[in-house]
Amino acid sequence: MEQPNICENIVEYLGEGVIGIDAGNLITVYNQATERISGLSRALTIGRPVSEIFSRDTWLTDMLEKTLKEGKVFIEHENVIYQRMGAAVPVSVSTSAILDSSGNIIGATVLLKDLSGIKSIKEESVRKDRLAFLGTFAAGIAHEVKNPLGGIRGAAQLLSRRFASRKTPELAEYTDIIVREVDRLNKILEEVLDFANPRRINPMPINIHEVLDTVILLGQHMAQEKGVSIVKVYDPSLPMVMGDKEQLTQVFLNLVKNSVEAIDKKGEVMVNTRMLTDFHLVEERYKGGKMASVEVKDNGCGISKDVMEKIFTPFFTTKAKGSGLGLSLSFRIIKEHGGFFRIDSSDGKGTSVSVFLPIAEKQFGVEIPASSPQGQGQEFGVKSNYEK
Repeated sequence: MEQPNICENIVEYLGEGVIGIDAGNLITVYNQATERISGLSRALTIGRPVSEIFSRDTWLTDMLEKTLKEGKVFIEHENVIYQRMGAAVPVSVSTSAILDSSGNIIGATVLLKDLSGIKSIKEESVRKDRLAFLGTFAAGIAHEVKNPLGGIRGAAQLLSRRFASRKTPELAEYTDIIVREVDRLNKILEEVLDFANPRRINPMPINIHEVLDTVILLGQHMAQEKGVSIVKVYDPSLPMVMGDKEQLTQVFLNLVKNSVEAIDKKGEVMVNTRMLTDFHLVEERYKGGKMASVEVKDNGCGISKDVMEKIFTPFFTTKAKGSGLGLSLSFRIIKEHGGFFRIDSSDGKGTSVSVFLPIAEKQFGVEIPASSPQGQGQEFGVKSNYEK
């Protein structure tokens, strides 16, 4: 093999991106790693001005211009490159001038290092530290507030009885409000304590359709009040899943309530299940295989892009009376089950939340039977459709 081909192959298969430009700012080298980072193929870039290819990344073209004209070298400068479809990729950039035998600058090179993986690890570490602090702080506050709440509730109930004995029901209405608001605050504090001190899951083979039917029954009253119908689309061949029945009920009840609340007036919430036989996801400790998919889909107001980035952040909420812990708790419960979350939504067009749970294929050498679709739902006014 000829020496020039060896050099070209080394550049081509480097893990870092390499861009070469001539004295006229035209691109002459564009390796595979650069294609991956920029989202543009070599065929679209070779022979074209670097300012045209990286029109949104003016900082990069400015650096190259200084390297070409002044011989200035940049080392590990961190910034972001915008791909063709708009995604921002964090990169570390180093530049150097190319000289001829007389020492004149005849071009420049750029070395691009993708920092996406490093950034995500750092951000995840910072996020975990922040959540640990928030959890400890919130738990302390919750414990301090819970005790006085019991006293306030008891005093309000005593006042209510006294007003009732004196035949002044109009005053009893106010004490009833106090009791209701104390109960609401107490529920929020329970969520805070659950978040700070999560219960251990007790996984066992369960029929996910039974869990979902219980959830629909619990959420039916709220749905009927808003004129929302709940549609069940169950896969009758779905096997048992491994999970904690109580905690999964909490997760899916939260998702169904969120969907109902997202619908302004009449609308529809669809709960469907199906089997994923070839589920692939790049995730630590995940080996791939069969998963059960449970989707809760609505035609409500949807979620904006800005809100989507924060929905799993503890204490973040767009609701007037929300705690901001529902999705955070749900996310953690599903992760502890070895499952995954996926949310697809656009502002004004509804939301689809998919939960993927591991199949309980075998227990103690015994084959686990399929989950049977439970109930037809007529007694609750719930539409039922079954996929064959």
